[in-house]
Amino acid sequence: MTATTFRLIVLCTGNRFRSPLAEVLLRDLTQGLRVEVSSGGTLSLGPVPALRQALESATAMGLDLSAHRCRHFSETELPTADLVLGFERTHVAAAVVDGGARPERTFTLPELVELLRQVEPRANDPIDRAREAIALAHESRSDRPELLEVSQLADPYGRSHKVYRETGERVEALCEELAARLFRAPPRRHRDVDEGWLKRLVSR
Repeated sequence: MTATTFRLIVLCTGNRFRSPLAEVLLRDLTQGLRVEVSSGGTLSLGPVPALRQALESATAMGLDLSAHRCRHFSETELPTADLVLGFERTHVAAAVVDGGARPERTFTLPELVELLRQVEPRANDPIDRAREAIALAHESRSDRPELLEVSQLADPYGRSHKVYRETGERVEALCEELAARLFRAPPRRHRDVDEGWLKRLVSR
C-alpha cells in the first residue's frame, strides 16, 4: 500500500476563477484520502483574491473561496507533483517548459477526463490506482490526436454572467468525474445517498 501523499496542482491563467474552483472542489471530493491539492496561475498578479464570480460560484456549490489569494505557478512544486492540470494547452506548455512539470503527468483537465474514460487501472488502493490511471492515460494519448481540439476550457474573464456560471458548472462536472475515475470518490451531491453512482458513471 502506498504510504505517500498524492500531490495535485491545478493551473489556469490568473488563478482567479477556474483553478481556485477546481482546487476547492477537488479538495472537498478527496476528503479522507492522502491527497494534497493546490493551485496557481501562469500570470503573476500578486496575492489578489479570487474573482467575485468565483466566490459566487463556490458559494452556490457550498464551498468557500474567501481566503483564496492568487499565486504564480513558480510558487508551487510542479516537478514533484503526481499530477498537474491546466485548462488550456498554454497552461500545460508553461508548466512543462517553464515550471519543470513532468510531461507524462501534465494534462488539461478535459483531456485527462476523456483519456480516463478509456483506461481501467487494476490497483485497489486509491493513490496507487490514481498513479496507475495517469500512467495509462499518458500511454494512450498519442493515439488520440483528436483530443487537441476538445481538450480546453476557455477563460470566462470579461464575459457574461451566463458564461461564468456555465464555466463553473463545467469545472464542477469535470472535477467530480476526475475524482471518481482516479480515486473512486463519489460526486458530492450523491455522498451517502446513492451507491450506484460509480457503476453508472463508468458504464457511460
